[in-house]
Amino acid sequence: MAFTQAMIVGASGNTMNVNDANEGLVYNPTGIMRASLLGNAYSWPAVSANIDTTDCMILVANTSSSKNLVISYVMFQGDIVGNMNCKICSVAGLTLAGTAIVGVNLNPSAGGVAPASAFADETASPATSIIYAHAQSLPYAAVAGIMNRVNFDDAIILGQNYAFGIDTILEPAAKFEATVFGYFIDA
Repeated sequence: MAFTQAMIVGASGNTMNVNDANEGLVYNPTGIMRASLLGNAYSWPAVSANIDTTDCMILVANTSSSKNLVISYVMFQGDIVGNMNCKICSVAGLTLAGTAIVGVNLNPSAGGVAPASAFADETASPATSIIYAHAQSLPYAAVAGIMNRVNFDDAIILGQNYAFGIDTILEPAAKFEATVFGYFIDA
């Protein structure tokens, strides 16, 4: 059986390197890594606020009419034992309020501003459409909880005026941390 050597050329025109045995490694980067390379990936961190039980710990709303917001993963913890609920909801027509959060571009050399509105201690979004309920880990010495990471594997895709949020059933006494990681794609 004869083998034919092939050359693999990427979308950018680069060829794949092979070793002496003509073996090549194919790597498929994650969606958030590809978006970060293009300057389209962001994180929205909310840190240490005393929220009311009816408020949302963090809410990130897509404000772009031409881009969809893809939620990759979140990290959160609080200083009490309780439940954290991840939700998606429509925020069309709502006046979102709370402490404004500026999205941090995960590729700082790319610059750019996230086409999203984000708030900690957000007060206007509905507590509906819960997509994930999580029992908060026991806090260490009643001061800070264990950081939890929830991977959504890019399964949450939000069009304009849709939002992703993390709610808690009980009120953190003084401390919580929650960060949403996501990126934008053409709608």
